[in-house]
Amino acid sequence: MMKTFKQALVVFFKEMKCLMRDTKTFIFGIFLPLILVPSMLFIIDFSMKGTQTKLADNVNIAISNKNNSFYTFCSAQDVLTIVDVSDPQKALDSGEISAYVTIDEDIDEKIIAKKAYNLDIQYNESSMNAMMSMPVVMQYEKAYKYVLENYKFDSIENLNKAFDTKIDFSKETQLSQIDTSSLYFNILVPMMLILYCSMGSTGTAIELSSGEKERGTFEALLSTCANRSGIILGKLFATTAMGVASGLCTALGLCGYLLVSSSSSKLNVSISGMLLLLLIIILTSMFFSSINLLIGMYSKSSKEAQIYLMPMSLISLIPTFFTFAMDISQITYTHLSIPVYNIICIIKEILAGIVNFAHIGITASWLILYVSVSLLFTLKLFKKENILFRF
Repeated sequence: MMKTFKQALVVFFKEMKCLMRDTKTFIFGIFLPLILVPSMLFIIDFSMKGTQTKLADNVNIAISNKNNSFYTFCSAQDVLTIVDVSDPQKALDSGEISAYVTIDEDIDEKIIAKKAYNLDIQYNESSMNAMMSMPVVMQYEKAYKYVLENYKFDSIENLNKAFDTKIDFSKETQLSQIDTSSLYFNILVPMMLILYCSMGSTGTAIELSSGEKERGTFEALLSTCANRSGIILGKLFATTAMGVASGLCTALGLCGYLLVSSSSSKLNVSISGMLLLLLIIILTSMFFSSINLLIGMYSKSSKEAQIYLMPMSLISLIPTFFTFAMDISQITYTHLSIPVYNIICIIKEILAGIVNFAHIGITASWLILYVSVSLLFTLKLFKKENILFRF
């Protein structure tokens, strides 16, 4: 076993030396996520903050009926601008207004008589501006209903007089105060780490498997004293190293963005959490590397391997879509047994400052099992001459 490991290290250093000569692959796998990820986040953040600031200063709405206390209430607010429209649906579709409020014509009479009334808010669900404006509109609607539920009015005149008041919700609901860092942590960080741990090892796996078939260099490698287990293990180490480097650069790019942006207060990961995150990145990269190496070894050529491996990165992102709204407290042992899903759960826990060694141990055990099974299949293929030298 020790002899095989020493041979694997020799093969590893040999493969890494060859990979360093391929400048394009190295730059794509290492420096691209380091530069691309923070740049992309800065662009998204700049775009969102600009839209939020604009909408926080003024939200255009339309109301179906003017002669009522709700119209009086909205007219008194600086943030809300009431627009007269002839076709509400057209105004919503064109973005002229962010919301259209339909209310009963006799709403004030119903309020005085303590009868049920209708107040319905419509908005364009396909418009980002409209969706971002809704928290402001909803807050004023809640304030209006709160007053109606807690105070009694004996006349319509007193009702309108009570609502002819300006209210400032800027400290509570202003869109520019929305913190997008939680979005980046809960969605983008796990997604980017999974994506680049997978993509970082894909090109290397193709180069060290089907690429060697095309170049005819397997014969020279097999003529050395290294056994086939040592060769496969060394190639796995080299492929994993590129995946780890890509994953770490992604994490560094995200941390760099959060430190520079206003979200630096969210960086509450301890040193032990960072070390555990590094362990997860290593195991995740090894997991994807073993699968990529297996597929690459089976493929006849680099082009065939690329066709097989191209969907891998996209497929690996599917579990992230099911964890968007997942609460960390809801993580169960069943979740920790699902491939990729368990990795995302652990990353979410670590980024939230939670270190659960039981969860980490279960996830690490599953990843080691996946890697071992993939290696056994890869070694089995590597020992078949018709697979190794297929054409």
